[in-house]
Amino acid sequence: MAVEFTFDFPLPLGLHARPAAFIQEKCQAFPGDIVLKNLRNGRQGEAKSILSLITSDTQYRDLCQVVISGEGEKEFAASFKRFLLEDLKLKEEKALESVPVASAIIPRLVLSEKEMYLTGQPASSGIVSEKVFLLKAGFDWENLLAEEVSHEPASPQAEKKAFRQASLKVQQEIQGLLKEKKGVERNILQTHLSIITDQVFIDRVTALIEKDRCQARQAIYQAAREFSQLLLGAKSQYLRERAIDIQDITGQLLEQLGGPKLIRPEASLNQPAIVVAEDLFPSDFLSFKTGFIRGLILEKAGQNSHTLIMVRSQAIPAVTGVDQANRRLRSGEEVILDGNRGVVIISPGENVRRYYKKEIESENLLLKRRQEQASLPGMTADGRKIEIAANLGRPEELEKAWRDGAEGVGIFRTELLLYGKPVLPTEEEQYWLYKKIAEEAGGRPVIIRTFDIGGDKPIPSISLPQEPNPFLGFRGIRIYQENHELFRHQVKAILRAALFGQLKIMFPMVSLLEEVRWLKEKMAEFSKELQAEGLPFKEKIETGIMLEVPSVALLADKFSEEVDFFSVGSNDLIQYFLAADRSNPKVRYLNQPLNPALLRLLKQAIDLAHAKGRWVGLCGEMAGDSSLTPVFAGLGFDELSMSSAFIPEVKAVLSSLKIDDCRELVAEAREAATAGENEDLLQRFYQEHFSQEVICPELVGLQAECRSKAEIMQEIAIRLQLSGRVDNRAMFEQALWKREDDVATDIGFGLAIPHCQSEAVRTPSIVVLRLAQPVDWQSKEGLPVDLIVSLAIPAGEKITQKLALLPKLSRKLIHEDFREALRQARAPAEIVSLIKEATS
Repeated sequence: MAVEFTFDFPLPLGLHARPAAFIQEKCQAFPGDIVLKNLRNGRQGEAKSILSLITSDTQYRDLCQVVISGEGEKEFAASFKRFLLEDLKLKEEKALESVPVASAIIPRLVLSEKEMYLTGQPASSGIVSEKVFLLKAGFDWENLLAEEVSHEPASPQAEKKAFRQASLKVQQEIQGLLKEKKGVERNILQTHLSIITDQVFIDRVTALIEKDRCQARQAIYQAAREFSQLLLGAKSQYLRERAIDIQDITGQLLEQLGGPKLIRPEASLNQPAIVVAEDLFPSDFLSFKTGFIRGLILEKAGQNSHTLIMVRSQAIPAVTGVDQANRRLRSGEEVILDGNRGVVIISPGENVRRYYKKEIESENLLLKRRQEQASLPGMTADGRKIEIAANLGRPEELEKAWRDGAEGVGIFRTELLLYGKPVLPTEEEQYWLYKKIAEEAGGRPVIIRTFDIGGDKPIPSISLPQEPNPFLGFRGIRIYQENHELFRHQVKAILRAALFGQLKIMFPMVSLLEEVRWLKEKMAEFSKELQAEGLPFKEKIETGIMLEVPSVALLADKFSEEVDFFSVGSNDLIQYFLAADRSNPKVRYLNQPLNPALLRLLKQAIDLAHAKGRWVGLCGEMAGDSSLTPVFAGLGFDELSMSSAFIPEVKAVLSSLKIDDCRELVAEAREAATAGENEDLLQRFYQEHFSQEVICPELVGLQAECRSKAEIMQEIAIRLQLSGRVDNRAMFEQALWKREDDVATDIGFGLAIPHCQSEAVRTPSIVVLRLAQPVDWQSKEGLPVDLIVSLAIPAGEKITQKLALLPKLSRKLIHEDFREALRQARAPAEIVSLIKEATS
């Protein structure tokens, strides 16, 4: 009898190709049938087919039903439900790049100068000035096979063979690219490979050849068109944008069968340019020579197209949804592409060039600030060292981790290397992989966690019993005795690779001291085997365990006598400590990182370990939450490991902390009664230690080189963003202009006070600019201004002590002696003092 369960689909972007691939991978090894039915629209899909799943048009929070039938159905259903409710969302969040959704913001100067411009949607941030290269489409998808084929098709057997050969050829080409590509590009190629090998697609093409007597070309086109139309009719924009991936694969298959040649950009683009196209297949994007696409202007591509995801991963500025861009732009024409605002300026004039020169300079300064944050040492302001490391699962992620400022790898999740693999890797294969990781780390520490299999991480190549509660069952090191060769090969490979770098080994899901002693005995045994085989290896390697079971925390002093370090897996520790299944939305409120009982447990474990000379790290998801960094420092963690994107911000916060303040914070937090009390306590801590004054020297310009009102507004926005007080300077600048349009803010005396409230503002701030030359403020009075005092206020800001100071300042500016003091000040610090005195 089949097992059924229902769930609300958890992904905001719906069930598209990438999560469908994750589901397919999860279900592939199950011997029976798995059907997902969307109860909103009645559509259903086979869980082992990507195309079948994505054509179910499943949206965020759609009620879905899963029906599972086959041997072990009950146990697999429990595991699959956990996967859908928790792991799927985590995998998607990690894979998905941030997507701009703002509409175009046209700089006021572009309008006042009457420049020619095009608008679209910001698709990838950044600004570039370059010549245009028009890219014409390789074929017309809608009319690709509109002409009747004049001759009778060959036999079905011959056509099926032709299809198989074409498919194999395209697969080989994709697999060749997979060897060269990393990160986002590699993930997208994997999705394309999944589409071309999708059994539902293969079956449909085969059926068209056998039953409808179609040629292979016609069958491929017809099958692809059917799936594309299903996607194009989907409710989700994200799903509609997946149709281009099917069209891309179809074009490659048809080209192999003698169809129209796809465009090959590398043959026509021989120098850097801004590429303009109606749309761009991912395969076309990947064929460009690295560095030749300086920017991208597209007519039709959706924000979530795989091409634009790759563009964002490479930090290439892009704008999409630009109407008739191919017709309105000419090859060789110079344009400025503003990917922040969604604007393309055609043949810009001198004033606009000057404006955008300043914009590009500020972009470079912002990038430099992030790089500076990334390059900071993991250290508090008073010298307490805390190593900041990255959580990784694949070797291709190393490069980005170092770029983001990782000082090491806090956990390399080796089980991710097994996903989707029909057979287990050999010792030799693992040795070369770990050796490569050690060498690429360049002396940085890398913690290799041995295979954490079972629970929510089943592996097709390993047969494990189905369990009603796998999180508390046969997982982690508990499977090693029954899977001895798996364990043996991996440990031996790590010991051999450790000669080439600072590798450490860590074991998951340890509960008992006896388990650690058994692990050490086996390591000694494997070392003797390597010695007997004459293979060089590292005899003494740092060995640690995951601290994710409360028993380890309470006996940390005893475990410290057997291991060199601990790494807290906060996701599992919280669910075990508070008895709350993290995959169950009904008890999600119990996921409380600031629970005082949890803080007491962690503090006790860390102190016990430190007393024995052992260090303790944190590699759980919450390590990347910079708002919790003071808590982690105060608890005494020696290492924090996180997704590398969070590293610069965590380092910046850490560098501003004093360890005694953090310890006092934790001491008070441990005495609280609830997590809510600690949330309030942490908020007060930030207000006391990170509250910014309304003005600082960075917000003062003594000889501002602004030639126009537009450049003044730009200068104010740039200073605020560079000081970390404004998130989006384009949005803030737009808000300044909107307020100015209501009432001009010059008040006479050569003084203007532009001001606004905006969601882009983080904290109330004042900018003071003394202009090198007076500027026409374009007001009714027509008088020039030479002194600017600008006020920036967060949207919805309530009356606070800071905001109460602003009216005082306005009244003070009426007095000539105060204005004159601002004009005569010799240093920014003098102006800061004058403003503070005036508002005290």
